[in-house]
Amino acid sequence: MDEIEERRHVVLRNLAAHAGPARGRLCLSLDNAACLARLSPEVITAIENGSSCAISLAVLIRLALFLGLTELGVPRPRPPGME
Repeated sequence: MDEIEERRHVVLRNLAAHAGPARGRLCLSLDNAACLARLSPEVITAIENGSSCAISLAVLIRLALFLGLTELGVPRPRPPGME
């Protein structure tokens, strides 16, 4: 159980740093992103601000993947030749 909670904190910390810019790259407003991700705007705002929230690891991973990030909430590396 501690391992899951630790991973949740890592993903949450990474999303705090990368979710806002990823949402911006997708040209999604807060309301549109919330609607498409099936989360409330308040939850996405809390995640982007790094506020502690009672969101499960599964939901955090789903949001990360929705935003084009890895399961750990960090940007994917650019493909070779696209750097």
